[in-house]
Formats: sequence, structure tokens, C-alpha cells
Amino acid sequence: MDDFGQLTRWLWASTAILEVFLLSLLVLRRNVNNYPAFSVYIFMTLAQSGLLFLAIQKWGFSSLMSWWIGWGTQAVVLGARAFAVAELCWHILGRFRGIWALSRRILVSSGAVVLGYALVTARHDWRLVLNTLELGLELAVAAVIVTVLLFARYYKVAVKPALRLLAIGFCGYSCISVLNDAILEKWLSSYVQLWNAFGMIAFLACLLVWNWAFRMPVAQPANPAFIDGSIYMRLIPEVNWRLRSLDEQLIEMWRLETPRS
Repeated sequence: MDDFGQLTRWLWASTAILEVFLLSLLVLRRNVNNYPAFSVYIFMTLAQSGLLFLAIQKWGFSSLMSWWIGWGTQAVVLGARAFAVAELCWHILGRFRGIWALSRRILVSSGAVVLGYALVTARHDWRLVLNTLELGLELAVAAVIVTVLLFARYYKVAVKPALRLLAIGFCGYSCISVLNDAILEKWLSSYVQLWNAFGMIAFLACLLVWNWAFRMPVAQPANPAFIDGSIYMRLIPEVNWRLRSLDEQLIEMWRLETPRS
């Protein structure tokens, strides 16, 4: 029996085309410098698709070699994805140095907790380590993005449409991946290709959203180090009194240097 169904072949080809198109948009619209981590992440997903396609064609879908190539490249992609999400959070909150210092610590701590949990629950089985790590990372991504967007909404921080679409893509794909790994894999374990195709459809939809987000150049946010007090005051209502007060308190807490005009 052929390792690839017609639907899987179509999804694989469509995903690769959209990844190439998205990378082209990032280069042509000069967004690579503004979003280097996201650009690397998309490139890694494209490279993973190519390697896995060749492996399955040569050794078969259920072969041990295909399994090692699939999970080995997936580990690299997960790392690139984590950096891309951190970059997204920086674009939204990075100009608030105190708040970003807190957010950065939360991101690093949550990543360490997820890794530790995966190692403990796997019981020396690397297959369980990778699966648990992926599940935990996707949960962390969804939680972090929802928290950042709620924080921005509560404090009336302006989030550019491209960043919002980028966040929606990450969050939506993470939620579907959690559903795919935690539920479909248990009840539909004998239909591996089905839940694999389901994940590909979700990522395909995510790529459509990201292509739309980067159809136009995205301006690089101002460097927060050059925002002095007078400019800070003029950012209201984008930065209201509560947010400015919180940022100043966190700057003092982390003992960060006050920006100089």
C-alpha cells in the first residue's frame, strides 16, 4: 500500500508551496531583519518537510529511520518555534523594558518546567520525552500568547494587525496540536495518517493566515532604549497611566537602567 494517500500528498505539496511563498514574502517585503527567528522557523519547517518526504519515500512511513528523522527534525523545529514566539512577544511588549524583563523570565521558567516535566514523565523513553515536550510546548505557547494579548488589551497597548495575525496563527495551531496529540492520538491511534493529515490541515490554515499578515512590509518597532520620558508621556492612550506605572515599578524591581534622552 502506498505510504501517501492522495489527500496527504496534496496537503504536503500545498504546505511546501505556502512555506516557500511566505519565505519569499519575508525576503521581498524586507521583514527578515525584523523577524529573524520567525524566518528561521519557517525555513526549518520547509526543510523538515523535504527531509521527511524523502525519508518516507525511501524507507516507508512506519520505518524506524523515518521515525528518527521525523522526531529529530521536529525537536529542532520546536526549538525554532519557541524562539519565534518569544520574538513575537518582544515585538508586542519589548518597548516596555520592565514588563519585558518580567515576561522574559516567565518564558524561560515555563520552558524549563515543560522540559523537566517531559524528562520526569518519560521514564527514560525518548519517544515519550519528545511527545510530552511537544504537547507541553504547545500548551505553553497558547497560554503565553493568550496572556500577552489579554495584557495588551487590558492596558490598551496597540498591537499591529500583522502581529495580531501572527499571534492568532501560533495560538490556533498550538490549540489544535494539543487536541491532536492529547485526544486524537489516544482514541484514533490506529489511524496515524488521519491525525497526521489533521495536523497538516491546521498548519496549512496557519500558513494562509501568516501569508496574509506579511503581504505588506511590517515596520520595525522603535528601540525602547531611545524612548525618553517626554515621548513616553505622548504615547497615551496607547500607554496609559497604569501601564506606565507598572513598567516603572518593574524597571526599579529589576534594577534596569533608566532610558536616557
